[in-house]
Amino acid sequence: MAARSWLSKVMHKHMLISSAIFACGVMLGLLTATHSMAFDKEDGLKAVTLEYPPYEFADQGEPSGLAVEIVKEAIKRTGVNTIHFEFHPWNWAVSMTKSGKADMLFNAGRDREREQWGHYVDSVLVLQQYYLFKSKDDTTTINANYSNVHGKSIAVRLGYLYGNGAFKRALSRQFKKVVYSYSTEQSVNLLLKRRVDFFVGDYTPVIHYLREKDLLSDIDIVKQSESSSNFNVLTWPTYIIFSKKNVSRGYVDEVHNALEEMKLDGTYNSILETFGYPYQTYKPD
Repeated sequence: MAARSWLSKVMHKHMLISSAIFACGVMLGLLTATHSMAFDKEDGLKAVTLEYPPYEFADQGEPSGLAVEIVKEAIKRTGVNTIHFEFHPWNWAVSMTKSGKADMLFNAGRDREREQWGHYVDSVLVLQQYYLFKSKDDTTTINANYSNVHGKSIAVRLGYLYGNGAFKRALSRQFKKVVYSYSTEQSVNLLLKRRVDFFVGDYTPVIHYLREKDLLSDIDIVKQSESSSNFNVLTWPTYIIFSKKNVSRGYVDEVHNALEEMKLDGTYNSILETFGYPYQTYKPD
């Protein structure tokens, strides 16, 4: 009986020690997870996006553009003075943020899949206006419901979402052929070489590129059949999105508040005007 009592005490003591070790392990894991999401403001942030002037581009090796300047100012107002900007093909930039190799992605459309791995800043960064572009000598107009695009081909940007409306449905059901492009330059070249009938693009960067390359006399915006006005196929808000692997929701809220403050005090619109952005995306009450 004495031996059995001694054995029970030893086993009980061993169980207590094991429980304590397990509890310490859990606490250490929680602390590590918390630390991994609490980036050091002194070290700064790594931000990725595509090169897409005039929104974001490298000017003599330095990041520039209206979206870059908005991001820099919003982040600065949270007490972070260093941002490491990198420009990559869009799908690569998305993948880097998803995996945690980058802290933030910007000029990103809203998407349920991205919400699984990222925290969106719930304040619009840029409001993009998408149009269809054609050769200047092409007189084609398009119906609002895309009923007359059968037999037509179009270039779209790889990795772009294009919403869930009539245009997105037309891409999958009505256009004869959809060709994927990696850049505005490639979309323009596909059109000029008659590889496609149209390409879709955000007005501001497309016009910026055409003006820079002296191509405004060669390419025009497609008109809507019913009204003869420029066919605006999509209005698309873009946002800043942070990797959940690296950044806490609390810090994301700080950035949201900073961006909203910029819109109220006039800083936001001032940056847009500096870069000649034609659409005022925020009008205070």
